[in-house]
Amino acid sequence: MLRVSAIYPNQPGSHFDCDDYVDRHTGFARELLSPYGLRDIRITLGTAALDGTPPPYWALSELLFEDRDSFDRAMDICGATLMGDAPHYTNVDPVLQVSSLIDKPSDKIGQP
Repeated sequence: MLRVSAIYPNQPGSHFDCDDYVDRHTGFARELLSPYGLRDIRITLGTAALDGTPPPYWALSELLFEDRDSFDRAMDICGATLMGDAPHYTNVDPVLQVSSLIDKPSDKIGQP
């Protein structure tokens, strides 16, 4: 499974409309990309840094595709439309990253 992260930095002077992103844009993205292999979208919204100051990132979204070819095809067909919607919710360019999930259980969790 391919994971593409879109990470929105909380830069000075930036804004991010979390409600619009969650309530409208995510559904728009799902509808647009699903015919081209999107499996799921997962969203994390920043609330604060550990010291209580504003979050370093507004949001992190993961787009899950079966493979890189599916993602590339979806972006070739829909990428400009998807990115063209960004001014509705933010003035920040996301940092995009391709990732792999490493899911190895640890036998040390809960042990002294």
